[in-house]
Amino acid sequence: MSGAHHVVAVLTTLALALFASVFFLHSGDRQWAWFQDQLPESVRGRVAVGGGAAWRTCTGYTHGIVLVAAVNAVLVGLAPWLLGVPLAVPLALLEFAAAFVPLIGSPIALAVAAVVALAAKGPLVAGLVVALIVVIGQIEGHLLHPLLMSWAVRLHPLVVAISVVAGSIAPGIVGAVVAVPLVSVVWSVYTALRREARGRTGESAGSRTGEAEAG
Repeated sequence: MSGAHHVVAVLTTLALALFASVFFLHSGDRQWAWFQDQLPESVRGRVAVGGGAAWRTCTGYTHGIVLVAAVNAVLVGLAPWLLGVPLAVPLALLEFAAAFVPLIGSPIALAVAAVVALAAKGPLVAGLVVALIVVIGQIEGHLLHPLLMSWAVRLHPLVVAISVVAGSIAPGIVGAVVAVPLVSVVWSVYTALRREARGRTGESAGSRTGEAEAG
Protein backbone atom coordinates (compact mmCIF):
# COMPACT_ATOMS: atom_id res chain seq x y z
CA MET A 1 0.00 0.00 0.00
CA SER A 2 2.84 2.38 0.80
CA GLY A 3 4.49 1.72 -2.56
CA ALA A 4 1.19 2.19 -4.38
CA HIS A 5 0.67 5.49 -2.57
CA HIS A 6 4.06 6.77 -3.77
CA VAL A 7 3.37 5.63 -7.35
CA VAL A 8 0.01 7.42 -7.35
CA ALA A 9 1.62 10.57 -5.92
CA VAL A 10 4.34 10.57 -8.60
CA LEU A 11 1.86 9.98 -11.43
CA THR A 12 -0.46 12.69 -10.08
CA THR A 13 2.42 15.17 -9.89
CA LEU A 14 3.53 14.37 -13.43
CA ALA A 15 -0.02 14.73 -14.74
CA LEU A 16 -0.43 18.08 -12.98
CA ALA A 17 2.94 19.26 -14.32
CA LEU A 18 1.95 18.30 -17.88
CA PHE A 19 -1.49 19.93 -17.51
CA ALA A 20 0.01 23.16 -16.15
CA SER A 21 2.78 23.22 -18.78
CA VAL A 22 0.22 23.15 -21.60
CA PHE A 23 -1.47 26.27 -20.27
CA PHE A 24 1.84 27.99 -19.48
CA LEU A 25 2.97 27.48 -23.08
CA HIS A 26 -0.40 28.44 -24.54
CA SER A 27 -1.15 31.55 -22.48
CA GLY A 28 1.82 32.15 -20.20
CA ASP A 29 2.27 35.74 -21.35
CA ARG A 30 -1.37 36.57 -20.57
CA GLN A 31 -1.10 34.93 -17.15
CA TRP A 32 2.02 36.97 -16.39
CA ALA A 33 0.29 40.16 -17.53
CA TRP A 34 -2.73 39.33 -15.35
CA PHE A 35 -0.47 38.73 -12.36
CA GLN A 36 1.25 42.10 -12.83
CA ASP A 37 -2.12 43.84 -13.08
CA GLN A 38 -2.98 42.61 -9.57
CA LEU A 39 0.02 44.40 -8.10
CA PRO A 40 0.24 48.06 -7.07
CA GLU A 41 1.36 50.31 -9.91
CA SER A 42 4.40 51.41 -7.93
CA VAL A 43 5.96 47.93 -8.06
CA ARG A 44 4.82 46.67 -11.48
CA GLY A 45 7.90 47.98 -13.25
CA ARG A 46 10.31 46.29 -10.83
CA VAL A 47 8.35 43.04 -10.94
CA ALA A 48 8.47 43.08 -14.75
CA VAL A 49 12.24 43.66 -14.74
CA GLY A 50 12.88 41.01 -12.10
CA GLY A 51 10.54 38.49 -13.67
CA GLY A 52 12.13 38.91 -17.09
CA ALA A 53 15.60 38.44 -15.66
CA ALA A 54 14.52 35.35 -13.71
CA TRP A 55 12.90 33.80 -16.79
CA ARG A 56 15.91 34.41 -19.03
CA THR A 57 18.32 32.96 -16.47
CA CYS A 58 16.16 29.92 -15.71
CA THR A 59 15.56 29.02 -19.36
CA GLY A 60 19.20 29.68 -20.27
CA TYR A 61 20.42 27.44 -17.47
CA THR A 62 17.95 24.69 -18.39
CA HIS A 63 18.92 24.70 -22.06
CA GLY A 64 22.61 24.81 -21.23
CA ILE A 65 22.62 22.04 -18.63
CA VAL A 66 20.57 19.71 -20.85
CA LEU A 67 23.03 20.18 -23.72
CA VAL A 68 26.02 19.66 -21.40
CA ALA A 69 24.45 16.52 -19.94
CA ALA A 70 23.64 15.16 -23.40
CA VAL A 71 27.18 15.68 -24.70
CA ASN A 72 28.67 14.10 -21.57
CA ALA A 73 26.31 11.14 -21.86
CA VAL A 74 27.25 10.55 -25.50
CA LEU A 75 30.96 10.64 -24.68
CA VAL A 76 30.55 8.34 -21.68
CA GLY A 77 28.41 5.94 -23.68
CA LEU A 78 30.75 5.79 -26.68
CA ALA A 79 34.01 5.29 -24.79
CA PRO A 80 32.97 2.19 -22.75
CA TRP A 81 31.24 0.76 -25.81
CA LEU A 82 34.40 1.13 -27.91
CA LEU A 83 36.48 -0.37 -25.08
CA GLY A 84 34.11 -3.30 -24.69
CA VAL A 85 32.98 -2.34 -21.19
CA PRO A 86 29.51 -3.69 -20.36
CA LEU A 87 26.57 -1.52 -19.31
CA ALA A 88 27.57 1.31 -21.64
CA VAL A 89 23.99 2.55 -22.04
CA PRO A 90 23.16 2.55 -18.29
CA LEU A 91 26.45 4.35 -17.62
CA ALA A 92 25.54 6.97 -20.23
CA LEU A 93 22.12 7.46 -18.61
CA LEU A 94 23.76 7.73 -15.20
CA GLU A 95 26.11 10.41 -16.54
CA PHE A 96 23.19 12.31 -18.10
CA ALA A 97 21.32 12.40 -14.78
CA ALA A 98 24.44 13.16 -12.72
CA ALA A 99 25.45 16.09 -14.93
CA PHE A 100 22.52 18.08 -13.52
CA VAL A 101 24.47 18.34 -10.24
CA PRO A 102 27.31 20.79 -11.06
CA LEU A 103 30.92 20.05 -10.12
CA ILE A 104 30.37 16.74 -8.32
CA GLY A 105 27.73 14.85 -10.29
CA SER A 106 29.73 14.08 -13.42
CA PRO A 107 32.92 12.92 -11.60
CA ILE A 108 30.86 10.54 -9.43
CA ALA A 109 29.18 8.99 -12.48
CA LEU A 110 32.53 8.64 -14.25
CA ALA A 111 34.02 7.04 -11.15
CA VAL A 112 31.24 4.44 -11.30
CA ALA A 113 32.16 3.83 -14.94
CA ALA A 114 35.80 3.33 -13.93
CA VAL A 115 34.82 0.77 -11.26
CA VAL A 116 32.69 -1.13 -13.79
CA ALA A 117 35.58 -1.12 -16.27
CA LEU A 118 37.97 -2.35 -13.59
CA ALA A 119 35.67 -5.22 -12.64
CA ALA A 120 34.91 -6.22 -16.22
CA LYS A 121 38.10 -5.55 -18.19
CA GLY A 122 40.92 -5.09 -15.73
CA PRO A 123 43.21 -2.21 -14.72
CA LEU A 124 44.34 -1.23 -18.24
CA VAL A 125 40.85 -0.45 -19.49
CA ALA A 126 40.02 1.12 -16.14
CA GLY A 127 43.03 3.41 -16.59
CA LEU A 128 41.70 4.42 -20.00
CA VAL A 129 38.35 5.24 -18.43
CA VAL A 130 40.12 7.35 -15.81
CA ALA A 131 41.84 9.19 -18.66
CA LEU A 132 38.36 9.67 -20.12
CA ILE A 133 37.32 11.29 -16.85
CA VAL A 134 40.10 13.84 -17.22
CA VAL A 135 39.28 14.53 -20.88
CA ILE A 136 35.56 14.94 -20.29
CA GLY A 137 36.25 17.18 -17.31
CA GLN A 138 38.44 19.42 -19.47
CA ILE A 139 35.86 19.52 -22.28
CA GLU A 140 33.07 20.34 -19.85
CA GLY A 141 35.01 22.92 -17.87
CA HIS A 142 36.79 24.74 -20.70
CA LEU A 143 34.44 24.31 -23.65
CA LEU A 144 30.85 23.34 -22.85
CA HIS A 145 30.22 25.48 -19.78
CA PRO A 146 31.84 28.66 -21.19
CA LEU A 147 30.02 28.30 -24.52
CA LEU A 148 26.61 27.13 -23.35
CA MET A 149 26.11 28.46 -19.83
CA SER A 150 28.37 31.43 -19.11
CA TRP A 151 25.81 33.93 -20.38
CA ALA A 152 23.02 32.43 -18.26
CA VAL A 153 24.88 31.54 -15.05
CA ARG A 154 27.42 34.13 -13.92
CA LEU A 155 28.51 32.66 -10.60
CA HIS A 156 31.95 32.11 -9.15
CA PRO A 157 32.91 28.40 -8.88
CA LEU A 158 33.13 28.77 -5.10
CA VAL A 159 29.54 30.03 -5.01
CA VAL A 160 28.47 27.06 -7.17
CA ALA A 161 30.23 24.60 -4.84
CA ILE A 162 28.71 26.11 -1.69
CA SER A 163 25.26 26.16 -3.32
CA VAL A 164 25.47 22.48 -4.28
CA VAL A 165 26.66 21.43 -0.80
CA ALA A 166 24.01 23.53 0.95
CA GLY A 167 21.30 22.24 -1.36
CA SER A 168 22.29 18.62 -0.84
CA ILE A 169 22.37 19.06 2.96
CA ALA A 170 18.92 20.64 3.12
CA PRO A 171 16.52 18.73 0.78
CA GLY A 172 18.92 16.05 -0.50
CA ILE A 173 19.58 15.24 -4.16
CA VAL A 174 16.71 17.45 -5.32
CA GLY A 175 18.29 20.38 -3.50
CA ALA A 176 21.65 19.67 -5.16
CA VAL A 177 19.96 19.81 -8.58
CA VAL A 178 17.98 23.03 -8.02
CA ALA A 179 20.47 24.91 -5.83
CA VAL A 180 22.58 26.43 -8.62
CA PRO A 181 19.67 27.56 -10.86
CA LEU A 182 17.90 28.98 -7.80
CA VAL A 183 20.94 30.97 -6.71
CA SER A 184 21.51 32.06 -10.32
CA VAL A 185 17.93 33.31 -10.63
CA VAL A 186 18.11 35.21 -7.34
CA TRP A 187 21.41 36.85 -8.32
CA SER A 188 20.10 37.69 -11.80
CA VAL A 189 16.98 39.33 -10.36
CA TYR A 190 19.04 41.29 -7.84
CA THR A 191 21.45 42.47 -10.56
CA ALA A 192 18.64 43.50 -12.91
CA LEU A 193 16.79 45.43 -10.20
CA ARG A 194 19.98 47.16 -9.07
CA ARG A 195 20.78 48.15 -12.66
CA GLU A 196 17.23 49.41 -13.16
CA ALA A 197 17.41 51.43 -9.92
CA ARG A 198 20.70 52.99 -10.99
CA GLY A 199 19.14 53.91 -14.33
CA ARG A 200 16.24 55.63 -12.60
CA THR A 201 18.65 57.45 -10.28
CA GLY A 202 20.70 58.63 -13.26
CA GLU A 203 17.59 59.83 -15.08
CA SER A 204 16.40 61.71 -11.99
CA ALA A 205 19.80 63.36 -11.55
CA GLY A 206 19.86 64.30 -15.23
CA SER A 207 16.39 65.82 -15.08
CA ARG A 208 17.30 67.85 -11.99
CA THR A 209 20.46 69.09 -13.70
CA GLY A 210 18.46 70.11 -16.76
CA GLU A 211 15.93 71.97 -14.64
CA ALA A 212 18.72 73.79 -12.79
CA GLU A 213 20.37 74.84 -16.05
CA ALA A 214 17.03 76.00 -17.44
CA GLY A 215 16.42 78.01 -14.27
